Amino acid sequence: MHYLIMLLFSFLFLLLQNFPSFTHAEKDSINWRSRRELNWTDFKATPVESAPNAALTSTSILLNYTYDKKSLSFQLKCVFHPEKSWVRVNTPQILAHEQGHFDISQLFTRKLFKSLSEYNFKPGSVDKDVKTIYQQVATEQSAYQELYDQETNYSRNKEVQLSWQEKIETELRAAEKYATYPE
Repeated sequence: MHYLIMLLFSFLFLLLQNFPSFTHAEKDSINWRSRRELNWTDFKATPVESAPNAALTSTSILLNYTYDKKSLSFQLKCVFHPEKSWVRVNTPQILAHEQGHFDISQLFTRKLFKSLSEYNFKPGSVDKDVKTIYQQVATEQSAYQELYDQETNYSRNKEVQLSWQEKIETELRAAEKYATYPE
């Protein structure tokens, strides 16, 4: 069997879509894998006038998996969606904050890789198990992204923003073992 799951995080909310096209979802996206730093020209969507935020970052953790009676195999990707991301106020501090959202998505891609790698394969429940693992990571990521926004006051608290940037970088380094997930 073959399945695809995509996690789409847009600033303050999490949208879980089951089984969109892996190729379609990544067509115009920027892959985190090469540690591509974002710049303001990457934010191509039109700002939502009623939104209170200065910018919106849309990222996804893509999971494509297959299995048979004996084993599970999977591919992961962490991507930024330029056509769904926008900016209204473009300062270096806000860009660093938005990069933080992308980096957090990469951190949780690594956590998903760890969890899936440690999964004890059960042919009778693999679909349910993979979806449960994915949902757990998605829930943790959502809470982490929200905490990031709350504590940094959406980048307005400069000292806390810098502290979070260091924290995210430290956690990425600690999860380096899981940076080589299959794509």
